[in-house]
Amino acid sequence: MDSSERRRTALGRLVAHENSASDLLAFLFEVDSRPLLHLLDLDGGPYTCQREVQAGRGRLDLVLRRQDDRNPVAVLEMKGASDVHGDQLDRYNVWAESVQPAPRRFYCTLDGDEATPPAPWQPLSLITIFAAWQTCGDAHAAWLAGEITEVLRTWDAEANGLIGKTTGWYVPDLVSRRTAAAVNAELRRAHDDGSVAHAYRTSGGNPMFMAWRRHPRGSDAAWIAVDVRCEGRGAPQRTWLLRPCVDVWADGQAALLEAHDLSVRLQPAMVLTAIRDALTTQGHGHLAAALHAEKHDGLARPADPGVLADWRARIVAGGRPGRRHPVFFHDRGLRLATQLRVQTAGLTRYDLAALTMSVLDHLVRHA
Repeated sequence: MDSSERRRTALGRLVAHENSASDLLAFLFEVDSRPLLHLLDLDGGPYTCQREVQAGRGRLDLVLRRQDDRNPVAVLEMKGASDVHGDQLDRYNVWAESVQPAPRRFYCTLDGDEATPPAPWQPLSLITIFAAWQTCGDAHAAWLAGEITEVLRTWDAEANGLIGKTTGWYVPDLVSRRTAAAVNAELRRAHDDGSVAHAYRTSGGNPMFMAWRRHPRGSDAAWIAVDVRCEGRGAPQRTWLLRPCVDVWADGQAALLEAHDLSVRLQPAMVLTAIRDALTTQGHGHLAAALHAEKHDGLARPADPGVLADWRARIVAGGRPGRRHPVFFHDRGLRLATQLRVQTAGLTRYDLAALTMSVLDHLVRHA
C-alpha cells in the first residue's frame, strides 16, 4: 500500500462514520459557508452550523440556523457506512414539526438519489455535498473536499463493481445496503403481502441483508427467507454466506413446531444440489457455479428421519429439545437454514440481487 492509499484509508475511516463525517462538513462550513448554502438553495444568511442537536431521544447530526433569530432552516442527517436506526427519522420529524416554519430535512448518503427516505426527508448525495467545496476560494478547504470526494467516488464505483475487487473497508456495507434496497423494491412491485428486504450488520459487525416472502403454507408468522452476509471486510476474496431458511416470527412451542415442520417439508429444495439445478434452469448458470457447500449439501448434519422425528417429539412433549437443531443451521430454533458459500470474485451486487430473488422464487414454488 503506497502513501496515497494509506491516506485514503485513514480518511475513509473518518468519512464512514456519521459523527466524524459531520465534523468534517461542519469544519468546511466554518471555512466557507457559501457552497452548502448554494447547494441547499438558501439565501446568503448569515447562518450557523450546529452539531449534535438534541431531538427527543436522539441527536441530529447537523442543523443550520439563521444567525439573527436562531430558527433552524435545514437539518442534515449523515450516513456513511451505517444505515438509519429504527424509527430515527420519524423521531427527528417530531422535533422538526415542533418548529414553525419547519426546517427542510436532508438524508445524506453515498446512495444519493437512489436512497428512499420517508417524506419529507430529501435524499442528498455525500459526493455532491463535499464536492461543492472543491472550487471554493480557500485552498485548504478545496484540497480537503477533493480528498474526501475522491474516497467517496471510489467507494461508489466499487460498490457497483466486482465484489472480489473491492479495496474500501466499508464498500461491503454499501454492497449489502444497495442490494437490499434493490431486492426490497422488486419484492414490493411483485408481491402485495408484506414481502420485504432489509440490510443489517451481524453481531460481529459484518454487513448482511435478509429478504422475506410469505410462506404459502404457514401461519401469518411464517416466512421463507434468504440471509446473505459478508464474512470479512478486509478480505474481498473471501466467500459470502447465503442461508436459505424458514423464519417464524413468533415464540413458544407452537412456533418451534411450525418452524421445524415447514423446514423439514422444504428441506429437499433448500440444499445446494436443488438450488444449483433451479438456478441453471432459470438461466443463471454463473450463479449456480458460484455456490458451494462445506458439507452435507448445505445442511449442518445429515437429514436422518429418525433424528428429525425425535426432535419433533420432544417439542410436542413441551421441552426445548436442545441448543442446536440436529439438521439445520438455526437461530433460537425459529429460523432454520441451510448454509452455502458464494464465490463473489466475479459477481456484482446485481448478481447478489438476482441470486436472492431466484432462490426465494425457487423455495416458494416448492413450499
